[in-house]
Parts: sequence; C-alpha cells; structure tokens
Amino acid sequence: MKKISSLIVVLILTACASAPATWKGMSERDISAWKEIGFNAEKAQAWHGSGFTPEQSSSWSTAGFNLENAGQWSKQSFNAEEAKNWNTGGFDLENAVESRDKGLTPVKADD
Repeated sequence: MKKISSLIVVLILTACASAPATWKGMSERDISAWKEIGFNAEKAQAWHGSGFTPEQSSSWSTAGFNLENAGQWSKQSFNAEEAKNWNTGGFDLENAVESRDKGLTPVKADD
C-alpha cells in the first residue's frame, strides 16, 4: 500500500511540474499584446518575468537574441538594435561594453 501511495504522490507531483504556463496575472490587453507578437503563455511569462515588455521582447527576438542573452545585454544598457550591431560586428558582450566605454561604435568585421 505504501508503494502505491508513493507512486500516486510522484505522479501528482510530475503532473503539476509539467503543467503548461498560463496567462495568469496578465490583463486581456497584455495577453493580446503578447499574442500579437507570436508569444505563447510560457514564453510571454518568461520574458515578462525578466522585466521585458511585449515590444521589447519582440525587438530582442527579431534581433536574434534569446531571453538569457537579451537579459545580459539589456543589463549593460544596450537595446536590441545596439546589441545586434555589436554582435554582427563580431563583438561579444564584454568586448562591446569595453569598446563602448571607450567611445567606439561597432564596425562590421570583414569575413
């Protein structure tokens, strides 16, 4: 009986852990904005939870950044367009920050 009870508890916990994200905590206006840029509830909740608006999230995604990278570049005061320009120029975040602090701007690297 203990084994069956343990199995049931494990199954319940597994089901709860794999439950899909919802739009909980968002207004209809917010949900509409996220859906308009093509984000599902899970992706919207993740970006929103990291402090991004739908517009910012769309810009970062369109520029080719995932949430983790967008967060790192954003924390260094880059917007999506600036980050894309530096990245396209062959700069990683650390080098982009150092170069920007020296007053430089990105130049596309020769291939």
